[in-house]
Amino acid sequence: MTENINRLILLNQMAGPLFRELAEDLSPMYQSGCVLVTGHPDTLALENDYRRKLVISPAPGHNRSSKFQRVLSWLKYVLFISKSVLFAKTGDGILLVSNPPILGGWVFLLTRLNKVPYSVLVLDIHPEVYVRLGVLKENNILVKIWYYMNSVVYKNACGVVTIGERMAKLVKAQCSKNMPDVAVVPLWVDTNTIKPIPRSDNPYALHFLKATDKFVVLYSGNMGSSHDIESMLVAALILRKVTEIKFLFIGEGDKFRFVEEFVQKHQLDNVALFPFQPEAVIKYTLPLADVALVSLGHGMEDLMVPSKTFYYLAAGSAIVAIANDDSELSDLLAQRDCGVLVAPGDPSSLAEVLIKLESSRRDVDLMKKNARQLAEDRFSRQACINEFSRFLRKSKLL
Repeated sequence: MTENINRLILLNQMAGPLFRELAEDLSPMYQSGCVLVTGHPDTLALENDYRRKLVISPAPGHNRSSKFQRVLSWLKYVLFISKSVLFAKTGDGILLVSNPPILGGWVFLLTRLNKVPYSVLVLDIHPEVYVRLGVLKENNILVKIWYYMNSVVYKNACGVVTIGERMAKLVKAQCSKNMPDVAVVPLWVDTNTIKPIPRSDNPYALHFLKATDKFVVLYSGNMGSSHDIESMLVAALILRKVTEIKFLFIGEGDKFRFVEEFVQKHQLDNVALFPFQPEAVIKYTLPLADVALVSLGHGMEDLMVPSKTFYYLAAGSAIVAIANDDSELSDLLAQRDCGVLVAPGDPSSLAEVLIKLESSRRDVDLMKKNARQLAEDRFSRQACINEFSRFLRKSKLL
């Protein structure tokens, strides 16, 4: 039990399974439990878990339909959580994430009024993501203010934690020379829930694949601007006559419509596209893959670690990572022989790799076995959340 902090308030607009699992596992450690303030629809569909002392508080969700709606949804969430922060009591602590990207600065300002301690979990490094994507110029006054505000937020936090070593170095280097060390806790996966399932035992196999004897190449999750979806689609176009290979895209995001239009334009019978699936279905869709695709575009190598990677590992999929040699994904693959690295923007090489893997099923089976073992050994829910609790203790929020 905690001595000074009796309740933890967790602020995450889109708290999906990963963050909800963190809240679930931390809540018994606090005398008054945890409050998770989120707008994630799957999490909001769950009942409050009083056995675990977790209260889920509904908040405005993230609207990805347009840039304007996205920013508007950020503002709605930030304003909504003001009450939770301002009326926090003595003995409360706050854990906030870097999304929405304006959340940290607002929480910092509010906590100046009531002196509630907070720590920050950096999942995406803003505004650097927007600078490297070309959305904002580095010499833009907004960017300079943003960097300054980040340094203020981080310096005044009890602790700052992120999910990759490269990300930690970048946060520390770009925000403040006087900033304390940035802790690193890798993302995790519930290996008891996400696990390999033979297609013959998978009730969703026929629904998504039509035929279960294909070599399945899966992309699952957000189809955002930083993901090299274009290379995947062109590779599918190159391999359209290779009847043994089936591409399966499941997700949502800015590029979902682009995928839909590309498939229709080229009449790609080797591609199946589905919208984002309910959480209860994901444990069946992920194990459909022989090979799972994950990408980091040029310039994103040290800015993020796609959470889908850890789910792929747990499901027992070989990984094909579209990323540069010097990246968080290359570091991950170096830990175990569980996949292959392909340069971004090179669909021909991607197609060649997939052909080679399809013709080397024994090698792929070994990669799949290694992937599952790596998830169990290094990225299990219990192991990583134990690391996270140690970070909170060091930050004196636990």
